[in-house]
Amino acid sequence: MRTPIVLALTVTTMPLVAADKEWNPDTTFPALKPEDALKTIEVPKGYRLECVASEPMVEEPSMIAFDGDGAMYVCEWRTYMQDEHATGQLDPVSRVVKLRDTDGDGKMDQRTVFIDNAVLPRSVLPMGDRVLVVFTGSTSVWSYFDDDKDGVADRREESFKGEPDNGNIEHQSSGLIWNLDNTVCTNDVRFRYEGGKLVPMPHATGRVSQWGLAQDGDGRLVCSWGGGANPAHSFQLPAGYPIVQLKEHDDEYERPWSACPVWDFSDGGYDVKLQRILTRFSATCGQSVLRSPLFPELAGCAATCEPVGRLVRLSRFTWKDGMGTAHNAFPGTEFIRSSDAYFRPVWTANGPDGGLYVADLYRGIIQEKTWFPTEVEDNKDWRDQHQERWVARYHRVKKWGMIKVVRHGRIYRVMPEGGKPVAAPKLLGKTGEALVMELANPDGWWRDTAQMLLVSRGDKTAVPALEAMAKGHADMNARVHALWTLEGLGELKREVLVGGLKHEQPRVRRAAVQLAERRVVAKDAEMATVLTGMKDEQDPFVVTQLYLAFRAAAAAGVGALPESVREKAAVLPVVNAVMDQDRAAALEGPLGETARKGKEVYESLCIACHGVDGKGVKAGDKFLAPKLVESSWFADGGNVKVLARVLLKGQSGPIDGVTYGEGLMPPLETSHSDEQIAAVLTYVGQRWHQWKNPVDPALVAQVRKETAERKQPWTHEELKTVAK
Repeated sequence: MRTPIVLALTVTTMPLVAADKEWNPDTTFPALKPEDALKTIEVPKGYRLECVASEPMVEEPSMIAFDGDGAMYVCEWRTYMQDEHATGQLDPVSRVVKLRDTDGDGKMDQRTVFIDNAVLPRSVLPMGDRVLVVFTGSTSVWSYFDDDKDGVADRREESFKGEPDNGNIEHQSSGLIWNLDNTVCTNDVRFRYEGGKLVPMPHATGRVSQWGLAQDGDGRLVCSWGGGANPAHSFQLPAGYPIVQLKEHDDEYERPWSACPVWDFSDGGYDVKLQRILTRFSATCGQSVLRSPLFPELAGCAATCEPVGRLVRLSRFTWKDGMGTAHNAFPGTEFIRSSDAYFRPVWTANGPDGGLYVADLYRGIIQEKTWFPTEVEDNKDWRDQHQERWVARYHRVKKWGMIKVVRHGRIYRVMPEGGKPVAAPKLLGKTGEALVMELANPDGWWRDTAQMLLVSRGDKTAVPALEAMAKGHADMNARVHALWTLEGLGELKREVLVGGLKHEQPRVRRAAVQLAERRVVAKDAEMATVLTGMKDEQDPFVVTQLYLAFRAAAAAGVGALPESVREKAAVLPVVNAVMDQDRAAALEGPLGETARKGKEVYESLCIACHGVDGKGVKAGDKFLAPKLVESSWFADGGNVKVLARVLLKGQSGPIDGVTYGEGLMPPLETSHSDEQIAAVLTYVGQRWHQWKNPVDPALVAQVRKETAERKQPWTHEELKTVAK
């Protein structure tokens, strides 16, 4: 049994809608007070949902994170779609605020503006003496310091000097998490933290997720695509390893179960019979892996927001032969869902008190302006296929009063019925030895935070306690974290590592193999001999990690893959997929310098819809984008004047009678240079169409100049005319 659904309307009666017709009542929807909105939200039996903050305590909360003492940092997007025209969207009036629960009653009661007058802050990571922040418009990462401890930042330093990013605000950098391997991960890059500075390292592909990033207890990243409509993907291997192409969901997974009848979607379908929005996911984001002892039955599940569907999907993972598959943890329904038109969950976070927190923008429009037209343009194919539908949506939501619902915001906490929140932590002032003890905490948030503080401080006073924990602690989580913390401090001794390789628990052995890989690659022959000696290993995760270690060594020119490891690993689906990718890459041959730069562009943007292999990403029963491997525009050396037009101005409508995704590829003319566009065209052409020469940026510049006055995307019919 679940909490009943309530949909509040400003009319006393509403005509019933026939099951075969569009849901379009002649009414308006009021914004509900927090206590009333809470009544519209369903959670499964055995759980409760509490509102811990709402306006004016918080406005437009797009992301949340906790510091070591339990204070919550919130990114407030105070300029996001404040009207249908996105007026002032990049004005510097957004904020990062710091919220605290000073009396322990589960409600935030103290607010300070930590950073004011900012441009849409995207991610925060509170560390020991600083808070890392990323803002819209740049890939730089800043460290902010509160020297006088009044909750307001006093100064900042640049920890990583990035580059300007003028792309769509929904497609820029996101996610700042401290992972098990001591890297700070975003959706685009992994960083090593060295003395206050961030040293970049690549993911296996340029971009792994869109809005949000989560890690599990073994350092795997759980990723999501917003436009790609995928709540959980690329979770097979730890961060930094290949992202493999496998069927990661069961057959029923991709069907969302919304409780909201409001028909305001951009894409994702509408269940006319049930009168519920979405028949497939439309915008998934803000995921977290549950690692709290208050939810033992949900340990390892990933919670992902779906703001269009007004729901939070909980993915349960099953593992067979070292491969994971995601399932809906609550078949036929969702972990959290609401009938309220304004419930817009966009972020989740594990709290230090053991609860799962959900940030709700609570607003009418949840679609960036590019996909929210208010007028039909003079373009027949575009108009017939999508713009009329989208503009009709605009008039519906305007009639319903949804556009005016802005500057609200709620933050909820999910708790088990009868569950008692853990008292607020006081980790920031703890000694190194005291922090080591927290590596054995049953809660993953506490373990991660303690490890981050020890490594970021460079606290080597903790080494003796860490070594004792790595050698003899009964808890395998404690041993895993102790090994990685020693590595992060540069103090992992050979005998401690070898002890981990011989541990009875496979998770400890797997972590130790991953740590040993670095030494083998660095030509440590003795460590290579130890790994080769693990020929009797049977656990699929450890065997997979052994294969990856020797694969990395072989790529570095340090020895060959032992046949005993190859034979045992080859039957595992994840390893098989890695082998297939390696063989395909070998057949393609090396990329030229321009194509290598283009690969970075492709994997930071195009991959979400066109796919790693250029064969398109499928969402439900249709592809989000056409197959680049079969594109006639790239054949025979490519038609650059057509391809450059597509990238600069975008493309809309069907292609040879087939509509892909939302029917719109957004333009890149303001976000990407001539060199970047030439490079990504070169990458696609060389990788899948045997191009021999790179595209000259001057050709892109010429097309940019020729089409400067054009304001709308190209249609396929127009492009065929250009190609003649």
